[in-house]
Formats: sequence, C-alpha cells, structure tokens
Amino acid sequence: MPIVAPSTRRTALTLLAALFFLSAGSLRAEDPKPAPDIPALAARHQAAMAAGDWAAAAKAGEELVIAVAPLHYDTAYAVAAAFCQMGQVELAYQWLEEAKGAGYWDVWTMRKDERFAAIRDQDRFKTIVRQMRARSYIQMLERPERESFQKPDQVMAALAFKPGERVADVGAGSGYFTTRVAKVVGPDTAVWAVDISDEMLSYLGDRIKWEKIANVKLHKAQPTDPLLPPGGFDTILMVDTLHYVKDKAAYAAKLRAALAPGGRVVIIDYTPKTMEERPWGPPPEQQFSRQELDAAMAAAGLAPVRVHEFLTEQYFVEYAEKQ
Repeated sequence: MPIVAPSTRRTALTLLAALFFLSAGSLRAEDPKPAPDIPALAARHQAAMAAGDWAAAAKAGEELVIAVAPLHYDTAYAVAAAFCQMGQVELAYQWLEEAKGAGYWDVWTMRKDERFAAIRDQDRFKTIVRQMRARSYIQMLERPERESFQKPDQVMAALAFKPGERVADVGAGSGYFTTRVAKVVGPDTAVWAVDISDEMLSYLGDRIKWEKIANVKLHKAQPTDPLLPPGGFDTILMVDTLHYVKDKAAYAAKLRAALAPGGRVVIIDYTPKTMEERPWGPPPEQQFSRQELDAAMAAAGLAPVRVHEFLTEQYFVEYAEKQ
C-alpha cells in the first residue's frame, strides 16, 4: 500500500481503527471501562437516520463519535511515531496534526515519548504540543460539570455589572466569564480579554465571532504583567488565574494601577486542598490561602470590601483601595 498523507485517508483510518478495536481491544489497554459496541452504535445511528428520527440519530451519532475518536487519535499518534522512527519527519508531522485534529490530548506522554526524540526540540513539534495542551485546557474550562461548583449565574448576580462598566478579565482563557460580562455591560463598552496564551486568545477570537459578540478586545499579557492601561477599569476580574502568578504582591500592584477611582479587583481562586480531597484543580504547590491572598493585596494597597461565601471550592473576594 502506498504511503499517503492523512488528509486523503481520514475515513479509512477511522474504519481501520474501529476494526482494530473489535479484533484486539482498546489501544489503551489499561482502561478498565467496557469496550463500546461500535457496530451496534453504527447500526442504531443508520436506522435512526433512515427513519428520519433526528433526535435519536444525533444521540447515536454523538455516542459513535465519542467511541471511535480515541481509536482514531491513538492510531494516528502511533503512525506518527512510526514515521518519526523511520526518519520520515514530514509524514510524522502530518500524522501528529491528524492526531491533534482527532482530539489527541496527552501532551505529557508525548513530550516524554522517546520515539519523538529526534524532533522534540523543533519549533514545529513544540507548537503542536502547545496547541494540544491549549485545547485540552479549553475542554477542561468548558466542561459541563464546572457549572456545579463555579456557579457562574450566581457569580454574575453577585458582581452586578452595570451597562457601560469597564471590565478586564485577566486570565480570560476560553472566555467562560468574558462572554457573560460582555453581554451585560452592553455593546458600546469593550471587555478586555487578557491572557498570556496565543492559543487561548485565538480560540476566544473565534468564539466571539461564532457567538456574534462584538464588544470583546483581545489583549496579550505577560506572565508577570497584565499590561493594562493606568486607571482604565472599573472592575478587574481574575478567576482561577492568580495561582499561576509567583509574585502575587507585585502583580496586585499592577492591577491596582489599572483601576479607575472607586474600582475593584475581584479574585476567585481555589481554597487549598490535598489531591486526595480534590483530585482536580491546581496542584498543591500552586495553591494559596485566603490569608496569603489578603496579605498580597494589602501590600499593593488593596483591602477586601466584600466577601462571597457561596462557592464550595473557591474563595470569592472583592478588593478596593484602602481608605
């Protein structure tokens, strides 16, 4: 069989992966979950389509895609590794792109995989890793389960943004709160979506186009500086972001400098817990207490003016300049 690029064989790859699954089991042998019955899912999907039962067809189709996707991206990843071992770097990259497009996400394994040692330090490889990591992070931010502990509607109600309020969402990520704020402050006021990641800003740029939100300004920051204009904002919002910052007092001083008179800095971040207590969220070395947060803000001349207690996994504090 001649060697061809993945773009010409995507359907064939998916079918071959499914056949491989049926004959040899999941490519992730350590997964204890029972194997999905792909032929049964496919038959159910086809029957629903033929009957014009679009709700059933959509449900079966979603289940089929979810079942087949890991087989697709695991196989594409394995093919990329094989080509890299053979020294066929361009084909290795094409199949890595295929794996990325199919949903491959395990960048930690990929960065340590010795089969990619020959290209691991190349910019193209690093870019693919960054893109995979960003997409995985976006999926984590937008997972439906987040709403149960983040309580976005209650957070928005508590903050009571007003039309015309100038807001910067620092660490905007996927735009989980950016888009909500933009709809409240009105079309004539730009909400600044601030992030250090090009991939996040690119995703958010696409998102606001899809959702037809015209009043979001994308703003690239630095890890140690949000690069905000002095006195430009009534509210600076940081949700699940400050734990990434090492010198929190210095960063808080930069936030304060960007506040307009009477403005506020809003911090929502995780209360410290062990990995046994909470096996998700930031690792223990990134977590910090409410007392540490207050101290960092006080060093920047900011004091708590309102504390909200309804979040179960995070503290939620509004700060303003000390009087």
